[in-house]
Amino acid sequence: MRLRSSERNPLPPAATGDFAKVRLVHTCSLSNGSRGYIGVMPTSVLRVINSTRRGHRKPTEMCSILACYDPNGALADERETLMRDLSARMRSRGPDGSGYHGNEKFGLAHERLAIMDPEGGKQPIVYEDAKYSVCANGEIYNFRQLQEKYQLSAAKTGSDSEVLLQLYRCKGPEFVKELNGIFGFVCVGDDGDEILAARDHCGIKPLYMGYGKNGSIWFASELKAICDQCETIEEFPAGYYWTPFSGFVKYYSPEWDDDNFVGYKDTSAIRKVLTKAVKDQMMSDVPIGLLLSGGLDSAVISTIIKPMLEQTKQKFITFTVGQEGSPDITTARMMSEHLGTDHHEYLFTSDEACEIIPDVIYHLETYEPELIRSAIPNYFLARLASQHVKVVLTGEGSDELFAGYLYFRDAPDAASVHKELRRIFHHLHNVNCQRADRMTMAHGLEARVPFLDPNVIDAVMQVDPELKRIEGENKPEKHALRMLFTGEIPDPVLWRTKAMQCEGVGLTWVEDLQAFCEATVTDEEFSRAKTDYLINPPQSKEELYYRKIFDSHFKGMDKFVHVWAGGCRAGGAAWKNEAYTRFGLTDVSQLARGIDGVRGVD
Repeated sequence: MRLRSSERNPLPPAATGDFAKVRLVHTCSLSNGSRGYIGVMPTSVLRVINSTRRGHRKPTEMCSILACYDPNGALADERETLMRDLSARMRSRGPDGSGYHGNEKFGLAHERLAIMDPEGGKQPIVYEDAKYSVCANGEIYNFRQLQEKYQLSAAKTGSDSEVLLQLYRCKGPEFVKELNGIFGFVCVGDDGDEILAARDHCGIKPLYMGYGKNGSIWFASELKAICDQCETIEEFPAGYYWTPFSGFVKYYSPEWDDDNFVGYKDTSAIRKVLTKAVKDQMMSDVPIGLLLSGGLDSAVISTIIKPMLEQTKQKFITFTVGQEGSPDITTARMMSEHLGTDHHEYLFTSDEACEIIPDVIYHLETYEPELIRSAIPNYFLARLASQHVKVVLTGEGSDELFAGYLYFRDAPDAASVHKELRRIFHHLHNVNCQRADRMTMAHGLEARVPFLDPNVIDAVMQVDPELKRIEGENKPEKHALRMLFTGEIPDPVLWRTKAMQCEGVGLTWVEDLQAFCEATVTDEEFSRAKTDYLINPPQSKEELYYRKIFDSHFKGMDKFVHVWAGGCRAGGAAWKNEAYTRFGLTDVSQLARGIDGVRGVD
């Protein structure tokens, strides 16, 4: 496919003041008539000017919540001012508007990205007469079905979050079991005498819980909002709800979530349930895009989306990030041409990747190296997409269901496959979901994940794990998923070797990143690493570089950093494998197999 540079148009400045820069975009015509855009950015990276404006991004708004349950009224006099200031630390997640509601017993603060009912869905949503209120981050995809099922009174807004308030009033906390969505929320009843907090089934949306002075309890979408306000902080567990009377209650307990569970189904129902999930997650009152990596998972989602968009006469908008000649860029262009999408690309350099690290760590709230490497291109991608849409769909979660990572090649049997899938599934909230949420939210963008719809999860996890086993080139990783779309996705994409995001965007940039860290951290600093950092001591200069940045914002918050055993996801598997080390994939050349024109292959 030949790209022809036809235009150069200035885009709006990314920020104001010292950060004001003009970006250029090259518009290209693909051979099928669809449009492509290649963004070119300066290598200088935006640094922090204050706690509410970080990074190089368009000033759109995203969802965050902050709640304080204060039954003793310890903070009554100063709470609103304090909470508005703390909530502003998360303003990069929003706001199309900021809101506050409370009394002497509680406070709710919200930064909003307006997706459903942009004009009327402001939060917190309050029923003054009934003394009920709610503050929510995320989306409830089945809110209309629930309103109809329980014949709820007419909603006052068009926001999906209002159903939380309606159900809490009539059913109490048990309604959480019926929600299909991505969420972290707090509902208040009886003017603060009752309170409910909940997080979605696998932690797609973040939520933290902290214990402050005089019995106050805090809830926040991000650690940065309460890290200096609480004596102790915990991550709110995925798939649970909490009330002061019940404590934590686990509401998500699927049948397959047991090492002894034996899947017995075939894959015949997978496509139908995945298609329904995609349709449900297309719910929006604003345009939606797709993050198109050029890999199997996003290709599957794009294939399902295409007829839906054609039926509603919506434009099909796709976004890709990578270095020129990378596997992701090459195959995403192929997929875009195949589908006829309005395609946008961002081509980054290794220098840019190194310069953006501080911003990535601040938003990601971790120092785990494998996660940071994959988050860097995600940051560029989200920044690009946020210039065009407020909502994107992604292919996240497929590998944790279909055994997509290359180290599954060494799994000894089907039972081991299922056990390992359970292990990595239960880390999603600290890994893939955390990256997808934080990098998109940093730019006022909401990411939706159809593969992690609870019905899709159940359907795939009940498949016989023997069908997920890798057996040489004739039955590669995710063979069961690939076969469902044979003939609909171009073969170089359909049968492309699995690449994690930090690998597919370029074959050599991680080496450049590690060389930068090696040159930045002195030998003397590294020699002190094991004594300076008693918890998770850095094992390389790369890890030490990340750790120093993390500590500058979140010192003492190590317990919120998920560190893989052995330094990588594969290191914790029950079987020995040599596909990955703490430094990344050992053989990146395999990622170029079957793809013409990939650069960086010896």
